[in-house]
Amino acid sequence: MNRWLGRSLKRKLSFILILAMIIPIISLGFFSYATASSLSEEKAKLTGMNILRQLDTQLQLMVKDVESMSVFLIGDEDVQQYLRASRSNVVLRTSIIVFLTNLVFSKDYIANISIIPNDSKEVISYSAKQFQGRSFALPEDSTLSEEAPSEKLWSIPSGEEAAAAGNTITLTRPIRSTYTYQPLGFLAISLNQKVISRYLYHSGMEGDGYVLLLDRDNRIIAGQEQVSGARDLATLFPGIHLSETSSGFLNYGKGSDRITLMYYKMPNTDWTLVGVIPFAQYSSENQYLLRLTALVIAAAALIIAAILLFLISTITRPLHRLSVFLKQGNLEDKLPVPSVDEVGRLIISYNRLSRRIRRLTAQVKENEARKKEADLLALQAQINPHFLYNTLASVHWMALMNRDSGIAVMVDSLSSFLRFSLNQGEEFCEVQQEIAHVESYVQIQSIRYPQQFTVDFEVDPCCRHQKMLKLLLQPLIENAILHGVLQTGEHGRISIKVEPSDDEMRFTVQDNGAGMSPQVLEQLRSSLSMGTQPRSGSGSYGLRNVHSRLTMHYSGNTGLHIESEQGRGTRVSFKIPESINFLA
Repeated sequence: MNRWLGRSLKRKLSFILILAMIIPIISLGFFSYATASSLSEEKAKLTGMNILRQLDTQLQLMVKDVESMSVFLIGDEDVQQYLRASRSNVVLRTSIIVFLTNLVFSKDYIANISIIPNDSKEVISYSAKQFQGRSFALPEDSTLSEEAPSEKLWSIPSGEEAAAAGNTITLTRPIRSTYTYQPLGFLAISLNQKVISRYLYHSGMEGDGYVLLLDRDNRIIAGQEQVSGARDLATLFPGIHLSETSSGFLNYGKGSDRITLMYYKMPNTDWTLVGVIPFAQYSSENQYLLRLTALVIAAAALIIAAILLFLISTITRPLHRLSVFLKQGNLEDKLPVPSVDEVGRLIISYNRLSRRIRRLTAQVKENEARKKEADLLALQAQINPHFLYNTLASVHWMALMNRDSGIAVMVDSLSSFLRFSLNQGEEFCEVQQEIAHVESYVQIQSIRYPQQFTVDFEVDPCCRHQKMLKLLLQPLIENAILHGVLQTGEHGRISIKVEPSDDEMRFTVQDNGAGMSPQVLEQLRSSLSMGTQPRSGSGSYGLRNVHSRLTMHYSGNTGLHIESEQGRGTRVSFKIPESINFLA
């Protein structure tokens, strides 16, 4: 695989770019799928919880209506008169039954209304058609006592009572005298569980979801899963436990049997609405999302791969031609430029490089010829210094023989000057050697220009054995003699001073010669700092040479510092480190 990729830039680019584009797209697809799945689940939960709240509103209205109806019947004068009477009153009983009949017919969710006297009088009761003939007995815990002046109780009959009552939910309330507040009997209003279950069934829960209504003991009051008798939630979902909070979500079960439970505890009652949504509902929606995401990813991957292959082919085609051209190794031909982009500029650069290679090849051939000539000259140059020293020594000896001390001193100084200058190509020397070299030069110049200047040396002893770049002072002294003191026509004075300054040595050459005007001084400083060629005759060749050598060999601000005043002289100084610290 590596070998197959390594043999072609096009393959490498195609593999890397397609991989770099496909991986983010696939990752984005999985992220989108996971996000959409989570959103669909959250949407189903929120929708289910809204449905439970809507059912709560309907059931609350139903409950409030029944409780208001019970209060109205308890306070009805006919009911009070019938229950206070010592014996049954047929007329009142008939009137009350007619009234109860109207109430039952007006509410489809009312199964039965019963008024049960506390004595031996007949029970007044009317039931809806499907509940006629049923017995609506009071629950065992609905007893009336003096210690409990008022109570109401919603109850679900169980066992034999449930079979007799026919799946109802009953509200029982005590009836007391409106005059003496003495107990007179009970009022029982039963709700039709099937009607409530029908409300729950048509609630709009998504897919195969359904809603259950539980009482305070988590027994099922109504719902799709209701069976005969009072079946509790733990029977349907073993181990389930609803939190004490007013509403929430629970996940129950594993695998394909997983479900989501939503519960909402109805305020003002002890009932709880429970919504059940199978996870299969989410799975069906998620499968659609998964297929859609896979289709989008595949289409995007194919489109991106096609675009990348086209772009890579466009980029690598001229590079392939350049590779073939380079293999041929023909530098004389010019490669055509297909475009002006980076690849085109690369080919242009190659054409320029080939032209430069041809020029350099010709130059190398020429340099080889010159090198042979230089080798001969170098051979000859090895003889010249020894010949020059021997000749000067002979002249010096002849001057002494002829008792001409001036010529002897001048020749001896010249010999010392040249010997130090050549010095077998070494660049550094001790400060005292540089001073001796300058003294030889001053000796020669004082013979050439007798009685025209005096040179003073002041060298600190601690600086004498320090190393320095050689031939730095002589150009400065030459400049001070020729362009300084000799220009005044009077006897001049030049002072050379070497002194320590922190971790550096300061060299100063000062004269009392002609000096420079501010304009000339500024031009000289600019030419030194910019490295430009000075004007002819300005006398700054030596200064520029010293300045360049200082900046090239030493780090820091080691260039020349020039101060001058016209008619009063010039001061040139520089600093170098005490230990050798020069640039490579």
